[in-house]
Order: sequence, then structure tokens, then C-alpha cells
Amino acid sequence: MLMGTYEHKIDSKSRIVLPSKFREELGESVFATIGIDKCVSLYSSKEWERVMERLQELSFSKSKSRGFLRLMLSSAHEIALDSAGRLLVPPVLREYAEFTQEVIFVGVNDHIEMWDKTRWIEYRRLVLDDLPEIAEGVEGF
Repeated sequence: MLMGTYEHKIDSKSRIVLPSKFREELGESVFATIGIDKCVSLYSSKEWERVMERLQELSFSKSKSRGFLRLMLSSAHEIALDSAGRLLVPPVLREYAEFTQEVIFVGVNDHIEMWDKTRWIEYRRLVLDDLPEIAEGVEGF
């Protein structure tokens, strides 16, 4: 299970060190694509296969499914980690997530999300402000 929050900086060559805890679980390469809330989602090979299975079940005849498929797959990249555990996030993903200098890695069970630090702080604050209401709406918690 992927969990925890880690902060890293983007270096001058646009590389980001993947936290060692996550490297152990993800392996030598990751699959990256757009995340739902203006972040970048990272998956292991095994989890990416599961994502692909779910995507293949979507009906291409439905407009929303087509749009979702197109965006998820057109922005997807397999990224090899270098010997220092760094990954080079493609420009299309860096621009989508509006990365500046500092990035937050968030473990979300089956994948990791990479957030611009400022955007993460804002998002986290909004969710924390609504936490009691959210907890009421989450069945079984």
C-alpha cells in the first residue's frame, strides 16, 4: 500500500527524486498520466495494467468516456528512473499540474500523486475544512 507525504524539489534539468519508500514499491519505471485534481498520477507496471483493464471497459461510443480515454492515454508515459532514483516528468504533465519548484508526493493506496506544493497545501486545507461533512458521507468509515 502506498501512503505518506514527501516533499522534493525539481532540479535544474527538470528531474525529481522519487522518495525511496515509493521506489521500493514501484520498481525501475513508473507509468505517469494526468490526475483528476490537477496533479500527476504515478503507477507501478502492475497497477497500470489494472488501470488499462478498467479503461478498456469504457464505451468509446459515449462522449464522456471518449474524452476521458483520450486525455488519460494521450498524456500517459512510461518513465524510467535513473540511477539516482530521479524521474523526468514530461512537459505535458508538468504543465498540466502547474509544477513550479517544489513538489509533494502523496501515497494514495494503489498509486502516487505528484502535486505542486502550493496547490497541495490549498487542496489539503479545503478538504480538512470539510472533513467532518466528508466523513459523514463516506460509508463504512
